[in-house]
Amino acid sequence: MEEGANLLYKIIDDLEFIRSALPEMGSIYEAEELKEKAKKFIKESRDKIEIFESKAEENPSYFDWDIAKIGTKFGFLSLVIPKEFDGGGTKALPYSVFIEELCSESAGIGNVFGAHALGLTPILLSPYLFSFTHIIKEVVEREKKGEPILFAFGLTEPTGGSDVQQDEEWLKKAKMTTKAQKVKGGYILNGRKVFISNGSVAKYITVFAQTSSPEKMMCLLVNSEMKGFSIGRVEDKMGQKTCHAAELIFEDVFIPDDMVVIPEGNAPLINRVILSTTRAPVGAIATGIAKGAIKKVIEIAEDKDEQFALKISEAISKLFMARMLWITSCTIIDKEGSMKLSQNIIVKLIAKIFSKINSLDQNLTRKLGRKLGDRIKDVFFGVLSRNLKKIESLSSIAKFSSTQLSFEVCNICMEILGEKSVDKSLKIERFLRDVRLTQIYETTNEVNKIILWKNLFA
Repeated sequence: MEEGANLLYKIIDDLEFIRSALPEMGSIYEAEELKEKAKKFIKESRDKIEIFESKAEENPSYFDWDIAKIGTKFGFLSLVIPKEFDGGGTKALPYSVFIEELCSESAGIGNVFGAHALGLTPILLSPYLFSFTHIIKEVVEREKKGEPILFAFGLTEPTGGSDVQQDEEWLKKAKMTTKAQKVKGGYILNGRKVFISNGSVAKYITVFAQTSSPEKMMCLLVNSEMKGFSIGRVEDKMGQKTCHAAELIFEDVFIPDDMVVIPEGNAPLINRVILSTTRAPVGAIATGIAKGAIKKVIEIAEDKDEQFALKISEAISKLFMARMLWITSCTIIDKEGSMKLSQNIIVKLIAKIFSKINSLDQNLTRKLGRKLGDRIKDVFFGVLSRNLKKIESLSSIAKFSSTQLSFEVCNICMEILGEKSVDKSLKIERFLRDVRLTQIYETTNEVNKIILWKNLFA
């Protein structure tokens, strides 16, 4: 209780905290550059995006790979990959500015790239990162050729949603059905995952599975071409339809030891670290949708009278409040959270070395990466756990508050247009459907509030 109270007072009462929440100029310049790339992508793809949205409304299984291919021209699939592996090395704040801009046009397409980044994150936060150099380089090199490779993040289950996304205490109560059994040379994976964004189109899925007990969760990398893996249904979603949410089925899938991303027992911690990094960008997805709704209403509203002025001013103020929340959270993530690890001079040097070795001998890279990971994993996890409660608390605030405010913005836009708001051709009702999902995925808003409570008071 005392530790939580100290954290609470630091957040709400400490001038040093305010200073640490101010973005660095380097991040602002990078954000501006990425925002311009997103605008160029939208301009080049606008007609294709509208066709994609229309076809996805009719057929949930329709996916337009041309959109992903256009994204490769701008380097969207390697943005979060460290520069030492020829990626963008993008931090949380610039990435969130980028994703907001994409989602102002199409939240589903923004989420295709966002879910891909999420799927990559367990590898980037793995002590065995360097043993996956060949996988990371595959993404980068294929992107340069205009051949997109997508990732997905496999966590949610039929009997486990937000409770699977928490600490060991919650995991003991959750009913995980996806299980990994140790066998010679690897693991046998059985179970199901549901509502997995990009699940039906991803080549690689980072899958969380239970071992001997719920809290002994681990993470494995599954190649969609592995024997025993199959795709179940693709959901007919309420919104963000251009990003598939699929059921994934694992039937005696053999996962070799060198495809273990997070070892047994360490996945609950890394899961919290990942979600504390990615919840704030969900706020950016939401504000992007809200921004798109405001722009559209201003464009098509006929009576811009005093009543219109009152409502649109309220919508704009809510948008600004929502945006500042995730900006603050992302800034802290970049300065004190997991993003700081990638800036460590030793990590950067090792990454460069392994990148060179990989070009000569992939098998050697895998073996050396596993040995190094086993040696450094305790230190590695210790570094990632620093400031976790603070970062997790701020990220949860940004997520549940930004998405709620953005939902209110979209509601106001619906009210302004009145009966016209349900006309699908005007897109306003689509913005409302799209923004509703941001309150659900990446842990529901209600559970995010409980996370905040637990960190500060429980």
